[in-house]
Amino acid sequence: MKLLPCLLLASTAMFASSMPQIVHTADKYTLMVDGKPYIVLGAQVDNSSGWPAPFEALLPGATAMGLNTLEVPAYWEDIEPREGEFHFDTFDKIIESARAHNFRLVLLWFGTWKNGAMDYAPAWVKADPVRFPRMLDQGHSPVRVLTPLSDHNRVADRTAFAALMKHLKQVDGDQHTVIMVQVENESGSLFTDRDHSPDAEAKFAAQVPAEVLTALHKKPGTWTEVFGAEASETFAAYYVSRYVNSVAEAGKKEYPLPFYANVWLREMKNFMRPGEAYPSGGGTLNMLPLWKAMTPSLDAVAPDNYLLDYVNYRAILAGYHRADNPLLVPETGGPRFASNIFYALGDYDALGYAPFGLDKMLDGAKVKEAVQPLADDLRLLTPALPFIATMQGTGKLHAAVEEQYLTEHLVRSSRFDVLIQFGNPHPEYGGIFGTQTPKMSGRALVAELAPDEFIIIGFDARADFRPLVGAKDQSAQFLRAEEGTFVDGQWKTTHLLNGDETFFGIRLPAEGKMIRVKLMSY
Repeated sequence: MKLLPCLLLASTAMFASSMPQIVHTADKYTLMVDGKPYIVLGAQVDNSSGWPAPFEALLPGATAMGLNTLEVPAYWEDIEPREGEFHFDTFDKIIESARAHNFRLVLLWFGTWKNGAMDYAPAWVKADPVRFPRMLDQGHSPVRVLTPLSDHNRVADRTAFAALMKHLKQVDGDQHTVIMVQVENESGSLFTDRDHSPDAEAKFAAQVPAEVLTALHKKPGTWTEVFGAEASETFAAYYVSRYVNSVAEAGKKEYPLPFYANVWLREMKNFMRPGEAYPSGGGTLNMLPLWKAMTPSLDAVAPDNYLLDYVNYRAILAGYHRADNPLLVPETGGPRFASNIFYALGDYDALGYAPFGLDKMLDGAKVKEAVQPLADDLRLLTPALPFIATMQGTGKLHAAVEEQYLTEHLVRSSRFDVLIQFGNPHPEYGGIFGTQTPKMSGRALVAELAPDEFIIIGFDARADFRPLVGAKDQSAQFLRAEEGTFVDGQWKTTHLLNGDETFFGIRLPAEGKMIRVKLMSY
């Protein structure tokens, strides 16, 4: 085992802290780092960029982008190239580089599963299918996936992962550069709905285990009798989730960082058939209750949300934002990722948000033009993160995002309606309405500090206020309107707004602003 020099092992004031953890109160979950609320504004590097040289090359661009966290793989085939022989120098050097550039890390364990396949398992596992059996498809042909029914597979993975966590505690236990760990990657099986080996067939024909019946409130029977058309997928989810939990359990005994499993979603994928359109047995929404019951060693089951339309994108956020599951978006993408972060943070209390493919977002040390809106988000939101974390879970933080043909958003608060409009105001019968901006770039967070006081953060939008319908008063007036920002978690006014700047409401320009207003009604 190789250890890095003093830089890696030395404790610094920046990272000296209590253990990172996800704290659950009655209202919300909060990721705590250094004893303070922390929201991940991250990006995941490409699959093959978890090596010192390519990772180091990304850091200037990541700094320019305004990220606070990078998600980086640790590969089983690199950690344990020969059985029982562990090498950690690759990830040690990544920790050293991240720490030197003031980035936190999320470690992604590419072990038994990566995208529903076994591609990152070591050669000594791949080359010995007798000892480390693969799944068999319906034609009883082996596929490129290790079976979750095998104790040999599970023990080999958990042994390697536990060794990695033990080492991580040694080199980072005081400084906590790594703040979370993803256990496996998009677990489950492509190529088949479940294992069809003789052992699996016997288990599938037998009675459903009592723990599954209890968790899902089902009556006894075989898998087919209890689950019908979803029997094969549920069978797969039971064995995959228990396998992932076993790996996580072994790692947590060594170093109990927050752990999560990410999910390749089933929604809007072709015919939505397990093992074909998405890995069968993963923590998809239809399998999430079972996964939550079978994975007590995981702090979260997290969606890799690539859905393109905002209705289904929000439905996924809502589905994983549960009383027993904090929302984390560890992978996302598509043309709307600069807007979707507002939904995640404002409406669904996300602990973090990380688009995939940092390598493709950068042109050397510069941010590509297509990604600049996200960089603008990070620049504007970063000073407000402690405030956003405080407002999450209160029901008084909301997102307002422009979508195609959706040019305004009405936010109800305690005493006032807050109308967020996008594009140039357009008078019609019934009032003044928003119009479409050229790139649908309007996006904002609306935070109610008090019944008559708000902070609005965003881009390309206009905010106006009226007393609630039915109130005695019918009009609102600004008592004070301040442009400002947050410094060390406290609001700092840069200047007051009045006259032309407030006569037609509050305007958030294309470059973004934070505005704090106090109102009266009359």
